[in-house]
This record gives sequence, structure tokens and C-alpha cells, in this order.
Amino acid sequence: MRRTSIVFLCISMFSFLVACSDKSSTESADLETVTFNMSWLPQGSMAGIVVAIENGYYAERGLDVRLTRGFGGIRTVNELDQGMFEFGYADPLAVILNRRNGGATRMIGAINQNWPAGICYIKERHQISTPADLAGMSIGGGQNSPMQVILPAWLKRNGLSSDIVTLMQLDPAVISTSVIEAQIDGGECWLGNSLAIYQKRAKEAGLSIGVLLYSDFNLDIYGSGLATTDALINEQPAIVAAFVDATYQGYGYARGHQGEALEMMLRHFPILDRSVTAQQISETVELMGPVDGVGSLDGTKVANTLSFLSQAYAVEKAMTADDIYTTQFLNSK
Repeated sequence: MRRTSIVFLCISMFSFLVACSDKSSTESADLETVTFNMSWLPQGSMAGIVVAIENGYYAERGLDVRLTRGFGGIRTVNELDQGMFEFGYADPLAVILNRRNGGATRMIGAINQNWPAGICYIKERHQISTPADLAGMSIGGGQNSPMQVILPAWLKRNGLSSDIVTLMQLDPAVISTSVIEAQIDGGECWLGNSLAIYQKRAKEAGLSIGVLLYSDFNLDIYGSGLATTDALINEQPAIVAAFVDATYQGYGYARGHQGEALEMMLRHFPILDRSVTAQQISETVELMGPVDGVGSLDGTKVANTLSFLSQAYAVEKAMTADDIYTTQFLNSK
């Protein structure tokens, strides 16, 4: 665990240094500088952003996009609302909670057409095919992870009592190790993010990972995508439109050129693991959905997302789907 913490610290410091070096090396008086918060450390889900930077898609539209690491979706959206940066990688839950507390952030496009989370476990120890099979398991997640609220709500949606599992609050850096070492039975994991890490570490231990995805059992809601503020939408819509257009061009290129996208990610962030990042990119491409629907936000599905997350988090403030998202910048992509 100590080694994991050291690696985590090194990645965090490296990400900060990369953001700083990008600022000094790419600054141009002809470009509008904006910052994109990745919501976490660099990973394959950011391939479309990096492709758009490296292929000049942002520059073609007059933007100089800087990347900065984040500390989770909820914090990212709250800092976005405070004006610390212009755009962020965020999920509808973070936007809903921000607006519940008087914030003014909004989703402007999807990346994950489905909620990308699930429960990872060791196949050699557990046989799991339905939510009911989780009964009696101890499951770890971060203290501030959506899992702590969404998992019980999801179990209820599937006709099960929320107390059939024991939820544990752990440092996210040690969850996969805790599963592999049998300190807990299962742990939260995410497509495009931690699933690849679970699988790599399990393979090194001579084990194999299974995953039970929420989206396979009565949960059809959006995952993470692009977010900004109402202020930027209202005051500088051309910047928002340019960012959205270039970003989806980047993700479109990454879809058809995953090998190139991987090399771009590794050039930007040399400390990344090649095999883990390649898998994260592949999973993100799958989460994007059909080619002709990349970035799309369906009103009915947004309303379902709002309804489920509001009930799970007991959000009393009345909101509509239009409060948390807009499609005005998707028509021209």
C-alpha cells in the first residue's frame, strides 16, 4: 500500500508539471486559452481530448486547451462552478448536486452513454451473474464515491434489500489490492478507468476478475461527459461551441485510430502504463455508443438519469432535465 501511495503521488506531481509545461510551451496570443479538468489523473478516457490537442483541432477553432488533473467528479464540478477552469469531465450526478446547492453548471455533451461502473470480484472466489448473487459480500468504495449511495438504490431498483451487502469506505488507491488480497469480497470499478487496473493486478497474482455492471440490470442512465457553466454558455457561446466541436472530432478520430490515440496519450503522459491505457481507450470507445450518436443527449434518458439520481441522493430541489443539460452545442459537431 505504501508503494501504491508513492506511485499515486508521483503521478499527481507529474500531471501538475505537465499542465504547467503545456502552459508555457503552447501559449499563443492568437488563441483563447481554456482549461479542461480531467476529473482525475490522466487515463485512457481522456484520449479524445489529447487527440484534439495533438491534431490541432482546438487550435483550428482558436482555442489553446490546457489539461489539469482533478480530484473526483463532484469536486471538479464545484470548482468549475467557482470559475477555476472553463470545462470539465463530469457526470450528471455532480451537476445535479451542484445545482441543488445553488450552483450553475450544466452538461453540454455525453462521452459515456451508460453509467460505466460496476462491482469487481475474483472469479475464483465468487460466482456472480445477477445482483442477488452479491448477498453477503463486503464491497469497498471510496468515501465520497457515488457507489456508497448508488449501489443501495440500484439494489432496491432490482427488488433487493440494500443491506444484503456490507459497504466499506476505503482509499481509492487500495481498493483493487484489497479485493485481490481477499481483504474485501468486491470493489467498485469503472470502465475506461479502474477495470483495466484490476485485471492487470489480478493477472499478476494468478487470478481473474469478474465484473457485474449496473447498466446490465435495470439502470439506463448517462455517465460522464462534458460540462461547463451557465455563465460561459450565455456569455461566450462561441467558445463552448468550438470546444465541443473539436472535442468530438478528437473522440471520433480516437475511435478509428486507437493505436495512434494511445501513442499520443503516452507522449503527453509518459508515466502511463501502455496496456492499461490501451484498454481504457477501447472501453471508452464502447461507452461512446454508435458513431452517429457520439455526444448525443436524449431528453428522456436525461430525465430518467435525473429521476434516479435525485431519488438516490434525496434531492428535494425541483429540477427538470433542461436544468442539467443542453444540446445546443451538439447540432454542429
